[in-house]
Amino acid sequence: MKRHRPRRRTQRQAPSFTPWEIELNVTGTSHDGRGLGRVDGKAVFVAGALAGETVRARVISDQSRYSEARCIEVLHPAASRAEPQCRHFGHCGGCQLQFMRTAHQPIVKQQGLIDQLARAGVALPKQVAEPLVGDGYGYRSRARLGVTFDKVGQVSLGFRQWRDKQLVNLRQCPVLVPALESLLAPLNQWLQHFQVFAVTHIDLIATSNQPCCVLRHTKPLALNARAALEALAQEHHVDLWLQGEKDASQLTEVSGKCVDPRLLLALPDFDLQLAFHPADFTQVNRAINTLMLRQAMNWLAPTPGMKVFDLFCGMGNFTLPLARLGAEVIGIEAIETMVTRGQENAELNALPGATFRAFDLTKTSLAQLQSELGTPDALLLDPPRAGAQNVCEQLAQSDIKRVLYVSCNPATLARDARTLTQGGYRLERLGVMDMFPQTSHIESMALFQR
Repeated sequence: MKRHRPRRRTQRQAPSFTPWEIELNVTGTSHDGRGLGRVDGKAVFVAGALAGETVRARVISDQSRYSEARCIEVLHPAASRAEPQCRHFGHCGGCQLQFMRTAHQPIVKQQGLIDQLARAGVALPKQVAEPLVGDGYGYRSRARLGVTFDKVGQVSLGFRQWRDKQLVNLRQCPVLVPALESLLAPLNQWLQHFQVFAVTHIDLIATSNQPCCVLRHTKPLALNARAALEALAQEHHVDLWLQGEKDASQLTEVSGKCVDPRLLLALPDFDLQLAFHPADFTQVNRAINTLMLRQAMNWLAPTPGMKVFDLFCGMGNFTLPLARLGAEVIGIEAIETMVTRGQENAELNALPGATFRAFDLTKTSLAQLQSELGTPDALLLDPPRAGAQNVCEQLAQSDIKRVLYVSCNPATLARDARTLTQGGYRLERLGVMDMFPQTSHIESMALFQR
């Protein structure tokens, strides 16, 4: 009997892509800050190009409905074009918009938000608020940098490259506050000199007192490397801790002693001091955070005795100012450590009107919250990038009169705004906050009234 050999399964390989160059007129801007033009009727998104420019670009991706390209030469520049201040721009993936004047970036971001809402069919308010803006550089008060070594032991300390997993070895980073940027060189030298392969990430944090640094490592550090690290911390006046691989919240001093440090974030407009652990989330742009809080308090207009739910509250960035103005605020957060931190800060600032409760909003309904905590007069939510679709679907069926939505993703805000407006809310106020200048990130605030 003849035996048939089984056919070998061959892995299907994607066809190779060969980039090509084009010349086009850029007529618009996408929501992420890329220029938008057309070639033979197909939309082309061009990184590094501005509306009103004529550019040469290299096509790096070609889909059926659109192509993606990168600007390689500006033939006719726009008035809004700027000279990047960082030598790594275009190579580092940390910033996308340094080629655009800082004053023009919030205008582009605001229009991107408006376009997203319009596509979702959400009626805009009669007047959109002026963007909240601050310094274009030297604003970033915290950053997580990766650490890698190549085959010959050359270190890279920095952010990932544009559209690549490889790290850029930062020699400068002008969006960082100066106290943090000045640590790049000594940390790089320490890593390189002692070949500290065990360090995988370094967190830089600026406080009102002095900079702080957390080194994540997977193996114990050599004694000579530890001694040099202590000397570095003393010389540059930086608080420095180590973080092992087993527990992200457990920090040690360089000597190995376990510690549970607290850093302070001042909110002088509300006479508040927020204590936080170095691993806790805080807003990176302290100046814009202050402006954002002022606007939130103004729009929500809390009064003594007014009951507010603050969903996705973190450690109380909005909860505590609301309580300071006399509202009865319940901060709701899924992460237990944040609930504990929020309660610590309520006690630190003598705010009995602020309480914090742990609820997972993907598993707990709004009706359950109201049954246990009462019905609020207003609700504030500051969800992650995925938005708050489940919560907004329930709000659309509720009697809660006012909703203040703080968003870090215009696409999910537009989706959730459509749900709320279809459920009987009206978009009363809208504005963007330029929390991350030189990047395409869009932070926004929307007030809905039933």
